[in-house]
Amino acid sequence: MRPTDVCTTVLVTTGNRALRQPGSARWEEVEDFMSIGLRAQSRLYSRVTMRDEQGGRMSFQEWLQARASPEARLWFAPGPWDTHPQQGVRELPAHIREGFMGGGGVGLLLFTQGQRSECFMPGEVRPRLYEISGAQLLEFLLGRRQAKAWEAALTRELGSELQGRSLRAFLESRSLDDMQEIIQRAMPLSVEVEPVGEGHEVEPDETVKWNTFFTPAPGSTSLSFEYFPVGPGDASLAERNVDSCRAELASALQAVKTFAEQRELKFWSKHFRRCLLRLSLEPQPLEDVLELLLLQKLPVPAVQLVNAALASDVFGGMGSWNDMGFDGPDAQVYEQLSNRLLLAMKAALRTGINSSAL
Repeated sequence: MRPTDVCTTVLVTTGNRALRQPGSARWEEVEDFMSIGLRAQSRLYSRVTMRDEQGGRMSFQEWLQARASPEARLWFAPGPWDTHPQQGVRELPAHIREGFMGGGGVGLLLFTQGQRSECFMPGEVRPRLYEISGAQLLEFLLGRRQAKAWEAALTRELGSELQGRSLRAFLESRSLDDMQEIIQRAMPLSVEVEPVGEGHEVEPDETVKWNTFFTPAPGSTSLSFEYFPVGPGDASLAERNVDSCRAELASALQAVKTFAEQRELKFWSKHFRRCLLRLSLEPQPLEDVLELLLLQKLPVPAVQLVNAALASDVFGGMGSWNDMGFDGPDAQVYEQLSNRLLLAMKAALRTGINSSAL
């Protein structure tokens, strides 16, 4: 499993009204608003999948329906869209807008039902770059004008992996996941089989066929997220050092605050100063996430870290910190400080939140 990272998940109200009452908010509308698939049959490429303790997988909708109860609650750390919830959602249907006014979702998912709690952490699922089977690859290459040269080159490339099998038998036995590496190894062979450049004639129709065939799959640029249950035995999957994340976030905030002050960016210098204050102020249960963390009896430093990290998420669209631009040497400094703050914010958020699962 890859290290966990901050990721967009699902937006729900406390009590899950938007997701539990399909008559009020249809799943298609929820998915369209989030641009992420929550159902097994969703047309969207980025998906949320839940895993149980036995490794079984189900869509988020199936998981939620299996656990629905009047007292059940889902919690998520708010995303950047929660900064000004009244802005940018007014054109949504009223029942959808009402469903999402409660906040957004990045990071840990927690399901509670009375005294029972289930904690889940997200793992990135990288989609396949190509949806090309072994049989399809072979038929394509053998359909090229240099078919025999392709067969010889690919046979040589795969070498001992064939283990006495024919090239066709070997490729047809490969899964789509296996084919990702094989395709990456096969494509560079074109330099040998179909060289281009000085002294070699370019065949436009063959080039078009090549580019069309090796076009990445439609969902290859979309990340999906798999939520898996965590407990005391999974401590190694979470970042645990609150103190180091706290120090790094404070250092990044101080550096970017100084940068803003030197360029007389009063709004941003005040904002980053308020972020720093959150690392020392007594946390109050004024937001769902802080209330959750306090109820789970997290140490105050962990709650402060989450509180400061949430305020430090200044990366969004128009009007955000990363919507700015600078000339000359300031441009590079701005980019370096912004990247530093982004990494520190992500680490701080998942470190603080994930400690509630342990």
